[in-house]
Amino acid sequence: MKATLITLLILIGISAIVFAPRICKDIQKKRNYANTFAIQNVENGKDIRVYNAENADETKIILYNHNNWECLTWQLIELQENTFLLKNLYTQKSFQPASVPQSGVNLWQQTLGGSPLQYWEFLKQSDETYLIRLKDTELYITTTSDDNDSDLILMPIQNSDSQKWRLIRQNPII
Repeated sequence: MKATLITLLILIGISAIVFAPRICKDIQKKRNYANTFAIQNVENGKDIRVYNAENADETKIILYNHNNWECLTWQLIELQENTFLLKNLYTQKSFQPASVPQSGVNLWQQTLGGSPLQYWEFLKQSDETYLIRLKDTELYITTTSDDNDSDLILMPIQNSDSQKWRLIRQNPII
């Protein structure tokens, strides 16, 4: 029993020596990400998130309670003035409509890249919030419920807080 405990402690010590520098480097890198935000709905205070923080393409995009987590943090990659590609820090993917963009269509995660269906216009409002519109459409990201894991959909303008978003700067390490 004592030999097993000593062996375990030795393995833990070796692991710490081997992995500690890498973990410190990863944490430092994450703290230096630029333009990383939680995208929080004004009406309910919940953030845009990939369902269950899944990595698979075609995973739903939903609302979730605010936390300083990678899966709730999006890097805004500016393509042109007020138009961004959104990259989730945890999955390293973006999101887009689940089908042809039209009223009521859900959003889902997709591999980051070349599709104009991943281009989002952030339209600043007088109250320092944003409407987020799919580029070259009149469709806006809209909540369907105040519940965790509720769907986000595209809808025409409704002049409602269900379509207003605030950006909360964050640099999560987990």
